[in-house]
Amino acid sequence: MVRYPILVQKRIAELRAGLVRTRETLSNFTPFLRPRRAGLILAFVVLMLETVTSLALPWPLALTLDHVLNENPDPLPFDSVIGSLGPAALLAGIAFLLIMLMAASRGLASFRRYLLQKLGQQTVFDMREALYRKVHDLGLDYHGSKRTGDTITRVTSDVKEVRTMVVDSIVEVGSSFLILIGMLVVMLWLSPWLTLLALLTVPFLFMAVVRYRKALIERMRVVRTKEGAIASVIQEAITGIRAVKIFGREQDELRRFRKESADSLDASIDSSLIEAKFSIILGLVGGMGTALVLYFGARQVMTGVLSIGDLTVFVAYLALFLSPLWALSRQVNQIGKSLVSGERIVELLRAEPSVKDLPGASPAPRFDGWVSFENVHFAYEEEAGEVLRGVSFDVEAGSRVALVGVSGAGKTTVTSLIARLYEPQGGRVLIDGQDIRDFTLKSLRDSITFVPQEPLLFRATVAENIGYGKAGASREEIEHAAEMAGADGFIRQMPQGYDTMLSERGASLSGGQRQRISIARAMLRESPILILDEPQSGLDAEAAEAVEAHWRELTEGRTTFVIAHELRLVRSVDQILVLEDGRVAESGTHDELLTSGGLYARLYSLQERDPVQP
Repeated sequence: MVRYPILVQKRIAELRAGLVRTRETLSNFTPFLRPRRAGLILAFVVLMLETVTSLALPWPLALTLDHVLNENPDPLPFDSVIGSLGPAALLAGIAFLLIMLMAASRGLASFRRYLLQKLGQQTVFDMREALYRKVHDLGLDYHGSKRTGDTITRVTSDVKEVRTMVVDSIVEVGSSFLILIGMLVVMLWLSPWLTLLALLTVPFLFMAVVRYRKALIERMRVVRTKEGAIASVIQEAITGIRAVKIFGREQDELRRFRKESADSLDASIDSSLIEAKFSIILGLVGGMGTALVLYFGARQVMTGVLSIGDLTVFVAYLALFLSPLWALSRQVNQIGKSLVSGERIVELLRAEPSVKDLPGASPAPRFDGWVSFENVHFAYEEEAGEVLRGVSFDVEAGSRVALVGVSGAGKTTVTSLIARLYEPQGGRVLIDGQDIRDFTLKSLRDSITFVPQEPLLFRATVAENIGYGKAGASREEIEHAAEMAGADGFIRQMPQGYDTMLSERGASLSGGQRQRISIARAMLRESPILILDEPQSGLDAEAAEAVEAHWRELTEGRTTFVIAHELRLVRSVDQILVLEDGRVAESGTHDELLTSGGLYARLYSLQERDPVQP
């Protein structure tokens, strides 16, 4: 006698906590529903009309049983009009009424579904756009800590789950409540005693919902997480398909995919088993309620308290009454499943970019290009230690600077901080004597051109890929940039020339061709600061010579940073910064550093003895 109240209190507390959590999550999606208010109101109006027709559907059968077959002496509605009709005419009228009610019910239901589909798709569109914008707003540190496939899953399939929760489930719950209220009123009017019997099943439904909902949510959380992991495995394998084939790791990738899929499969099967158990419980509870009503209702018919038609309506209402109760139970579980996706989306929407415009940031002016680092400290992760340890240097406007050092010395980190892809933990980065944090991100990055070591090409035409560096570039400008990068010759030999569509990531081109298109893009972009990360990497001898021949034209008037392991290009730069262990170990010209006999001289000597062929 003591355990039962405690158990009930526990279940109520769990349900209350779940409702609070649901309300908090749903509140994050109100901005997406606000533009759809008119459509949602119309959907609820249609829903009310649909509810009225649903409530009226059992009555033609009751009229047939009581007033056509049994000739019930009780007066009919509008008896003065239809009381004089014979049984045949009355039956025909009832049949016509049934047709009209069913047509209205189906038509209203179809219209409601159309409205919800339209509202749902519009909501999905807005949510995906907001998430995609957030993906671009977040910094490289966020994307570096998350699996790409997991982020893709949030923007695609998780959004669909949330759409079910914020649109379909809301209307479905509203529909169920309206039907329940209407049926309760009519059932109480027909027989309060039978209504109380029917309501005896409600606490059992409540207990079943609370019991299974928590378990279902936990399994769905695993499912959604594993689906993100599966998407990541697929994305990584496809992106690195060349490496997979070169190293013959197809079977290993298949085993990795199978492992993630198996975990997702187990969680999905568990989820289905929980839903199956829940449905069995619902069926048993519903059957008990219907059996009780049928037994005691039949006894009332035999004693003359109820008519056959009234009992028929009551039993029909009971089936309809249990249907919205079951629907509510299912929707509670569906909301629980969608809640997992909602939380994942909210986590992404609430993520704050580590690099963003500061209050009062202004558009950057046209830079001269004087770049300074003042005691800059930076670490990607605190546990991994600092990559840059008090780096300081000055680069004059329009000069050419080479960043040299062994792998991991911090060369790429320096250029990333100039473009403010990351924020230093200490010190300042300045351009023309002003802290780059004083400028808006877009205006700062519009002033910098970056040529990465691994070219970034899109599934678009050659001309569009080159023109990506400058919005609105003319065909003449694009072709001139390609000539300067030594790319015009092979481009014109392609099937459609500059209008040839490239495959994803430019996989249909050789590494050297991709690099030359990337350099052409940089040549087209007129920015005062240029960053070249291994510009001759992947080029054949002819292409490397073409780039070197146009080196002066590419860098003329620009402050240029060149990251280089192969030191042929850097001999002619104005300044060489040698990074070692996160610090500037040496600086000077090529001749000065050779004379000093430091790290640069050793690296250069090694390459002279064992030259790197481009």
